[in-house]
Amino acid sequence: MLILKLFTEFLKIGAFSFGGGLATLPYIYEMARKTSWITEDYIATILTVSQITPGPLACNIGTMVGFKTSGLIGAIVANLGFIIPAICFMGVAYKALDKIKNNATANKIIKIIRSVVLALIITSSLTLFKTAFFQTNGIINIKSLILAISVFFISKNSKINVLLLMLLSAIIAVIIKI
Repeated sequence: MLILKLFTEFLKIGAFSFGGGLATLPYIYEMARKTSWITEDYIATILTVSQITPGPLACNIGTMVGFKTSGLIGAIVANLGFIIPAICFMGVAYKALDKIKNNATANKIIKIIRSVVLALIITSSLTLFKTAFFQTNGIINIKSLILAISVFFISKNSKINVLLLMLLSAIIAVIIKI
């Protein structure tokens, strides 16, 4: 029964999370609250690991949640649930793209969806901000905040490889005990 529930949860995420990996986060947080399979802290951990592993964010999340709840079969089932809607939607979109590219109504709908996706990403980012920079007692983690701000400015003003930057950040975090 857990396998079926895992499949249906990720099928819903795959069917309704338009806009890429970060757009899946509100659905992941909702699933976490509803099922108790993972916590907000675990989602932050998954996001961190997903940034340093290959593959789409949502598939990495599906893999980790699937493994956590049901092992290898769970990981496979979660990913199948997630990718089936994308395969179906992209098949339809491929056929329809030429027909709607000059349609004003379709273009307005796409712009509205972009705005909604942005709002969902901002909401998830605020939740992630809270778990990244605040301790459970509500006190801000200054070391973590300083490291994040430093990495932000370094990434914006240099050409350092993102993977190297993340690795160096992890080493610094261990050294300064974040």
